[in-house]
Amino acid sequence: MTTARIRALFTVVKVLLGLLFLLPLVWIVLTSFKSEIQVLQAPNSVIFTPTLSTYREVIGSSLGAILTSVQIAVFVTAAVVLLAVPASFAISRRLSAGVTRYISVFLAVLLVLQMIPQPMTVIPLYSVLASWHILGSLGGLILADITLLLPFAIMLLRPFAMAIPPALYEAAQIDGANRWRSFRSITVPMMSNGIFTVISVIFISSWGEFVYAINFLPQGTVLPVSGLLASQNTTYAANWNSLMALAVLTSLPLLIVFIVSQKRLVNGLSLGAVK
Repeated sequence: MTTARIRALFTVVKVLLGLLFLLPLVWIVLTSFKSEIQVLQAPNSVIFTPTLSTYREVIGSSLGAILTSVQIAVFVTAAVVLLAVPASFAISRRLSAGVTRYISVFLAVLLVLQMIPQPMTVIPLYSVLASWHILGSLGGLILADITLLLPFAIMLLRPFAMAIPPALYEAAQIDGANRWRSFRSITVPMMSNGIFTVISVIFISSWGEFVYAINFLPQGTVLPVSGLLASQNTTYAANWNSLMALAVLTSLPLLIVFIVSQKRLVNGLSLGAVK
């Protein structure tokens, strides 16, 4: 098979895969512009009279959930970045053999923590948050999300810290810079691409977190968008047009974050994968 035919075959495969992933998104958007009667009468029809009534209802009912998700995502992202950057820098330093062994054990523990299914951590975290008297509060949920995402952020940032040449720190030390000045002037700027990647990934992950949100927040409180999406499904039926309109509306912040950070996100994840 010639090179031209192979390229043509790959193009056809990419187009088919693109359509395969695009069709559900198109169906979600089209359903969100239908009324409840249109959904019941012709759920798969692509010819209908669009209406914005569903979006008007959803915007009014979802504003509190969106604000809750914004608070969670912003605080979790800020806390994870502030903790992960110095932690990844510390475990990437070229230290003595004994300290390096402890760091290896620490990294192994982080990897194991990433393999534990999230529902298995609900009961121990529930007990801890209850003993600290923050169960059922937004602060307790934010703390739980931080414990979930911090190990991943540290592992993702470590290759960026290891890529910084030690000669830069030696030159800064000769010039009289202390450790804090070196960290602020060398480490943070050199790790900016990785930090931006972590900000994007953690924001997206904390925005859609569901398991901790429904377990650590009591009934009657304003749930984040993940809980609001789940509430659209009742025991007997699902309000499909409201569900799809809410899905489109709550996906817009994530879409904006992805568009803004797409190039640096791909580069950052690629570096984290090969180091």
